[in-house]
Amino acid sequence: MNNEKRLAPKLRFPEFTDAWEQRKLGEIGNTFTGLSGKTKEDFGHGDAKFITYLNVFNNSISDLNGTEQIEIDPKQHTVKYGDILFTTSSETPNEVGMSSVWLGNTENVYLNSFCFGYRLNKRMDLHFLAFLLRSPEIRQKFTLLAQGISRYNISKNKVMEMNILIPEIEEQQKIGAFFTAFDRYITIHQRK
Repeated sequence: MNNEKRLAPKLRFPEFTDAWEQRKLGEIGNTFTGLSGKTKEDFGHGDAKFITYLNVFNNSISDLNGTEQIEIDPKQHTVKYGDILFTTSSETPNEVGMSSVWLGNTENVYLNSFCFGYRLNKRMDLHFLAFLLRSPEIRQKFTLLAQGISRYNISKNKVMEMNILIPEIEEQQKIGAFFTAFDRYITIHQRK
């Protein structure tokens, strides 16, 4: 074990007892940029889509319909299934770094210019990550990274230095499924 910190949360499913591994985000994935070099004339038409800022901000799992039209541009980074999207800017520090997981398989999808993407290089449960990255503990870390006076921003490099705790994949899957079911339960009762 190469000096990696291992911890265990207080509340767990009873069948899991292994310690969680502490890793920097930059050790388990890489960032990419959103749209760049665009003018307002580039938006609202075309055969490609871009994921809106509000879609990322409002949803831990991106709304696949929360996109707008744009022209295909091979110079831009495309968003792939499983990418994690982060907002980079907001008017308040506690709204910076909101994350959303993209579970779409559509071609020619880009990310808006006020966000950055993150692509995993390690197998992880995406639903677990969606809820982990919006947990109060991680949200507090993002708030501390926010810099600015009237508009707050975060640095991709600083985000990649952030430590998170990761259980084995089986426990991730169980946690991800639990929170997904719980989220659906809340949504159903809100509709009533």
